[in-house]
Amino acid sequence: MKNISYIVLLCPSLLAAEISWFSGLQQADVSAELLSSDDIEVQSYRVAYLGTEGPWTIDASLGLNRYSLDYVPVLFGTNTNLQENAYNANLGLTRKWNDHWQSGVTLGFYEGFSEYRSIWIAEFYRQFFGSFPEYASTDPSGAAFGASTTWNYLPGTGLAEFSLRLARDHIAPGWEFNPELGVPTAGNDELNSLTGILRIEQALNGWLKTELALSARSLTDRETRYSVRNSWAAAAGPVGIRLTGGYTEEAPAFDAFYGSALIEWNISAKWNVFVGYRAYNDSGEIEATGFNAQAPGLDSTEIFAGVLWDRGDLSVSGTVGYLETDYAELSEDNRFFGNLYRDRDWLTLRLAASYSF
Repeated sequence: MKNISYIVLLCPSLLAAEISWFSGLQQADVSAELLSSDDIEVQSYRVAYLGTEGPWTIDASLGLNRYSLDYVPVLFGTNTNLQENAYNANLGLTRKWNDHWQSGVTLGFYEGFSEYRSIWIAEFYRQFFGSFPEYASTDPSGAAFGASTTWNYLPGTGLAEFSLRLARDHIAPGWEFNPELGVPTAGNDELNSLTGILRIEQALNGWLKTELALSARSLTDRETRYSVRNSWAAAAGPVGIRLTGGYTEEAPAFDAFYGSALIEWNISAKWNVFVGYRAYNDSGEIEATGFNAQAPGLDSTEIFAGVLWDRGDLSVSGTVGYLETDYAELSEDNRFFGNLYRDRDWLTLRLAASYSF
């Protein structure tokens, strides 16, 4: 948790930065986030840069996720504390062709576990099958390529964007004992996905704006997952309101609902305060990918509040929240993962700074 303070050390560098790589607008961002419960802690750090030169815009980012979790088996095994780091890098290039059209490409890479749950499950299989010579651990990694086209059908008030993203992930596979061979065998350790997103953004008048996003994602050995999300933003004097709702489904029996609400108040020329609420509900995994430890249905809610200081070229914000996750009752098939899929109370923190020059 003490590493959150690193962002404070980066802020002076942002203030002093006068990078002259590009003649147009440039922007530097740093952020640090913390997700913490009694037995799991996730720290996330990110630095990003954006620069413009004529019709071209380039943006790049580097990220680090640090995981610390107490592994406590249910029926057998050894208690241990797991520490993992994951790294990611992204690069994007966009060209504006005219007032109505622009297009871009993105590249992304990562190395390490993408979530704490995968670390817990990988340790379960290591302790269960690690003594067999057939067992081999895997270092997760992945790469992605994306392309997008944006049509500003009403410049400044309306746009439509279509994007495609192709990704390949090497994951830590699930293991099961093969009674015919008398040895453990690994599941699929490579996933390929293709995601398409259509996003429409429209300002209805001077104080009301809406956004609609439709997506479809195809993943190895899974049915296509479809999602829809709709957001609204309204402003009345010093008060702003944002509402978002979404739905996801995947055959044969997965569905999820989620929503959020945020109220922001501009209390002075530079200061804003905000409070928000998020809710999520799903029916539980219908099929595990890379392991056979399906998660049961999940309900989660988060309440958060924050403050933003913005002088125009420099902005700094901080957010603190309380997140509650409640899982449905475990079945006989996933009773070994009872200490992973248990109800938790989380503390969430976020610090961020952005400097434009």
